[in-house]
Amino acid sequence: MKKQHQAVVVTLSGDRDIREVARDLKAVGLAAAQSLDAIGIVTGSTDPSKIAKLKKVRGVQDVSLDYPVDIAPPDGRVS
Repeated sequence: MKKQHQAVVVTLSGDRDIREVARDLKAVGLAAAQSLDAIGIVTGSTDPSKIAKLKKVRGVQDVSLDYPVDIAPPDGRVS
């Protein structure tokens, strides 16, 4: 059975170019990587067993699980 991928947010330390870090993250298992240069993070998904490897990439400060957020419109019901 194929393992489920988990969405992650990778916070960078800023000591390496974001494109280089994103390339290295992809090499160790980050899929669908998107670089957000302005805020110094890379988002994507990975097999949960590879999160420790992602944390060891030079230039990575932290790897956190990403959870969906849903914000209702101003006149919407509070849920």
